[in-house]
Amino acid sequence: MPVTPFHLGPALIVKAACPRWFSLGIFAIVQAALDVEPTWNIVAGRDPVHGGLHTLPAALLLSAAVIVPARHVVARFFPVFWTAAVAGALVGGSSHVLLDAVIHPDVVPFAPWLAGNALFVAGSFVWMHVGCAVAGLLGGVAWYARRGRAVGAASPFRGAE
Repeated sequence: MPVTPFHLGPALIVKAACPRWFSLGIFAIVQAALDVEPTWNIVAGRDPVHGGLHTLPAALLLSAAVIVPARHVVARFFPVFWTAAVAGALVGGSSHVLLDAVIHPDVVPFAPWLAGNALFVAGSFVWMHVGCAVAGLLGGVAWYARRGRAVGAASPFRGAE
């Protein structure tokens, strides 16, 4: 499913663990940018749905290209350190490809070096989504708790990005 929110689940754990070093907003923008390709392929009726952008080299190049414009967008709402922008983008691009590779057989994560998808696990679609949802719940609770301790009870989401 293109533009899925499930990829954000594991990212919430990273955000809770190191909030100043990871931009969840830039992570989300990279996720959406990577899913433009499969969305277009579905609309156009093309196969494979996951093409060249769903390789680690292409995803990391796209992530790098998106850092500056995404930071400008996110910085309108939240302060974003450059290190957090870079980490959010690169983790976003690489994790997107690796998570998709487990559930979609047409992803070729290590192209052009390796053909095929050695990460694909048949029947993993549901459990991957459940795992990402659980990670999101746990990460969200941890991030909320950490924010509450860091800035006091007045506003646990001030400077949330």
